[in-house]
Amino acid sequence: MFQLPNLAEMTDVEAIHWYTSEVVRLSKERKLNSEYGRALLEWKKQMNERLEKSRKEWW
Repeated sequence: MFQLPNLAEMTDVEAIHWYTSEVVRLSKERKLNSEYGRALLEWKKQMNERLEKSRKEWW
C-alpha cells in the first residue's frame, strides 16, 4: 500500500497541486500505469468528489 497524502489535511489547492506534480513526474517516468499510478487515480477520485462537494456548497 502506498502512503498518499491525507486529503483531510490539505486545502483544495494543495491537493490539486500535489496530484498534478505527481502525474507529471509519473508521466515523465512512463509509469502512469504502475501500481502507484493506479493508487494515485483512486486518490484523485476521492479528491474530485471532495472538490465537487465544495463547489456545490460554494455556489
